[in-house]
Amino acid sequence: MEYEKIEVSTRDEYKGAQEPLSFVWRGEKRFISQIVDRWYEAGVDPTRMVMLYFRVKTRSGEIFLIRYHEFSRAWSIVL
Repeated sequence: MEYEKIEVSTRDEYKGAQEPLSFVWRGEKRFISQIVDRWYEAGVDPTRMVMLYFRVKTRSGEIFLIRYHEFSRAWSIVL
């Protein structure tokens, strides 16, 4: 899989980046209308950082898979 860094606006409440609200990808801002699915990946390996994944639907009907790397606090989109 390939990833590309994106800027994401989130619904931050009591613990940092939680739900993505919109993101900018390749110069275009996309507003999220629905979080279709979400999951995390970490495994039993303690050296592996937690990654949060969100399958999102935009207002225009596009579906994207985006992820959040908790340690580096960086968002990316799965290409």
